[in-house]
Amino acid sequence: YAEARPQVEPETRPDIGGFGATIVRPGEAPSDSGDGDAIGGFLSRQPGSYDREELAALPGADGNDSKQQFETAYGYLLQQDYPAAEQAFGDFLQRFPKDRLAGSAQFWLGESHYMRGEYKAAAGAFLKGYQDYGSSQKAPDSLLKLAMSLDRLGQKDAACSSFAELGTRFPKAPPHIKNRAASERRRVGC
Repeated sequence: YAEARPQVEPETRPDIGGFGATIVRPGEAPSDSGDGDAIGGFLSRQPGSYDREELAALPGADGNDSKQQFETAYGYLLQQDYPAAEQAFGDFLQRFPKDRLAGSAQFWLGESHYMRGEYKAAAGAFLKGYQDYGSSQKAPDSLLKLAMSLDRLGQKDAACSSFAELGTRFPKAPPHIKNRAASERRRVGC
């Protein structure tokens, strides 16, 4: 028998991290308006949308199981079911560690911990994402959120070092990431 998988059906999702958003369903193209993101205000260009890499890899006619598992995990995240999202992203990473969505899955795993205030677990997940998936589209996001997590843990020097590394390692990071990093650096006092 086939395992039932939750579907994200509503047109909009709840306000997460101060940003309400419209969901972009698989097969829909994200809009280029706006500069927020699905969670935390800096990840994707369109609120609630997948990154282009994520959108291109969503389930299609090929029935790729990794795509479906990623979408299911992301659906849990949008529903604010963080424990289920963490489990699903962890399962994805265990089954598909070399998949082209693995860097994104690692990032969203960290983001789920961050949203719950589990900054030590978040920092570990973001560090792993940055180290293991350094060429992933989510690597700059992971480094930024690592710095933010370290700050929340009271590790100002490490946070400031991570912010500095972000500018050095990713000089061509998207503007929304650079702007968020600059804002956080000022807030932290780096």
